[in-house]
Amino acid sequence: MGKTSNQQSANGWTDEYTITYKDFSVDNAGTLADDATLAFTYTVPAGSQVRNVAAHLVTAFTDSGDGDELNVIVGDGGTTNGYLTAALVHVDGTEITYVANTGAYLDNENGKVYTAADTIDILFTPNAATGDPYSLNELTAGEIVFKFDIAQI
Repeated sequence: MGKTSNQQSANGWTDEYTITYKDFSVDNAGTLADDATLAFTYTVPAGSQVRNVAAHLVTAFTDSGDGDELNVIVGDGGTTNGYLTAALVHVDGTEITYVANTGAYLDNENGKVYTAADTIDILFTPNAATGDPYSLNELTAGEIVFKFDIAQI
């Protein structure tokens, strides 16, 4: 997690955050109940403008049980899906490969300005609709990279 390379910054991506199935393990996330949503956060300093948010699903997530759904949304405390609306990232569905700027904060092409420090919230929810209940601790594969364009004002 952190700043991107000079080449990626030149292309507009200043920060990135990688999440793998290992981040959902009991050792890293604690014991999670079936169907519990897990949130990851990325700090946004005061005086920042988040101008773009994207995700690249490197490896679709899968689990050791009967789970067949896993959604991710990206937003903040104001709007949970302000940057990315629900995207399917489980191998048993029609998972995304790339997604960018589907949330309300970015559809006006201005992004969001933070006058106080905050976080970008990345929420993973298993069994989002009609799947079999399972715990995110059961994930055995998966990797997703989030990229952010964050400007200091």
